Amino acid sequence: MKRLWVDFNTLSSAPVDLVKIAAPGSADEQALPPLRQGERVLLYDADGLEVEAIIIHDSAGWWLALPDTSTWRDTIPASDSTPSLSHP
Repeated sequence: MKRLWVDFNTLSSAPVDLVKIAAPGSADEQALPPLRQGERVLLYDADGLEVEAIIIHDSAGWWLALPDTSTWRDTIPASDSTPSLSHP
């Protein structure tokens, strides 16, 4: 499964609930691996979030992804306690 770095903040911009991967003709589009409409991929970000998603190539040429909300994962473990500070 291909892994694509994304900005999950794009979920809230139109079209809502789709991750925007790359605009047509953009440097982001040029950097993408070969993708197919309907392909399943793994999206991730710098904060450790991951989700499986289905690729959409819309009529305007945008590469988008529809997240499978049942697959959200946080790959950075939560700290169970506040680190203690030791003083010399």
